[in-house]
Amino acid sequence: MENSNKNETIIIIVFTVILLAIIGIIVYTAYTSTNSLENNIQSNENIGQNNTSSNTTQKTDTVVPDKSTEPTVPSTPIPVETQIAIFSSNIYDHDLNRVFNIELAIKKINGVVIKKGEIFSFNDTVGPMGEEQGFKEAIGFDTNGKNIKIFGGGMCQISSTIYNSALIANLEIIERHPHSKRVYYVPKDKDATIYYGSLDLKFKNTTDNDIKIVATSDNSNVTIILNKITSGI
Repeated sequence: MENSNKNETIIIIVFTVILLAIIGIIVYTAYTSTNSLENNIQSNENIGQNNTSSNTTQKTDTVVPDKSTEPTVPSTPIPVETQIAIFSSNIYDHDLNRVFNIELAIKKINGVVIKKGEIFSFNDTVGPMGEEQGFKEAIGFDTNGKNIKIFGGGMCQISSTIYNSALIANLEIIERHPHSKRVYYVPKDKDATIYYGSLDLKFKNTTDNDIKIVATSDNSNVTIILNKITSGI
């Protein structure tokens, strides 16, 4: 009976030891897993902090240019035009060829700039006024005042209108020729006839600025505006 009790005690002890060993293993495994997880989390946080630090350092190292030290590019002055003279003459002869010639010459004259001290020449600006240049036959005067058809008929109205604008602007007239017969689109003795190669209208820009010619025509009038050109802001 005694032996039987001893055996039961030994079995209980052995069983208890085994149970304690199993519990110890379980606790150890759980502890190890928790530490490993915490280490991984800490490692990831460190990596994130390092990346953030690296990015911050990279941004900090970015050099922002100091615009105050950049050279200032001067702005180009905008030309300003100021009217110094205007004169209009009435188109009393509405012959289609004559009106066509006027419009063709106006396109050649409009926008021409006369530099300071430069001489304007009507013939040099418009050029030959023959059929080859697109001009048509219209009524004009010969040297005896007789009405004849000539290529470029109507040009004298433009040259006379320019002449009157030049007078208003008080420019120096270099060359001017009167018609052989009175014309009525400008005041008496204020006309200027032209004939390419022999008779011209010339005047000098005696102002302190360049001068721009603005030439227009419609069914009623030829208008010549002279604008002085100055540098704006």
